[in-house]
Amino acid sequence: MRRPTISAAVLVPALAVVLAGCTSGGPPPAPSSTPTTSGSDQAEPETVTPSITREVPPERRQDLAGASAEQLCGLINVDELGRFGYAVRPGVAREIGFDPPVRGCRFEAQSGVRSILIASQPQEYAGLGEDEVRLGEVPGTKTLRANECSVFAGVGRGTLQVTVQSAEADSDECDAAQGIAQYVLSAVD
Repeated sequence: MRRPTISAAVLVPALAVVLAGCTSGGPPPAPSSTPTTSGSDQAEPETVTPSITREVPPERRQDLAGASAEQLCGLINVDELGRFGYAVRPGVAREIGFDPPVRGCRFEAQSGVRSILIASQPQEYAGLGEDEVRLGEVPGTKTLRANECSVFAGVGRGTLQVTVQSAEADSDECDAAQGIAQYVLSAVD
């Protein structure tokens, strides 16, 4: 059974409508049950080595669940995103909905249709992706769609969402989303 997902293509263009609906008190989608296997039959979650890394001391990390949209924009900057291969404009903070509000920061490409979304979702949304991934020491999930790849990772009392959107998404966008997520995870609790 396939899990429903929140698509960044829906999140980004219709952010106000979709996110307000996602935060109006309903429970998150129920996770699907997948059979478990043992021993060598069990597949390892996909891992990606990010092109850049950083270490942030614990006392300087942001509380993801309590971070404002502006603080989410400060978790990564345009120069760092450029090192991941994305020439983008400064991030635009968005805070949508209520109880709790869903916060995000969208970095638009300097040219073209590519963009990157860094968002904070409720804790229950960590398993929204369809495939398991490993983000350093943190487990996560990802979903690849026709024009985006989203990565979700549970952090403290929230879920980090990183979505890379392009005209046609493929494994390159997923690799970028995983690398960016792993980079951002080092700055949040």
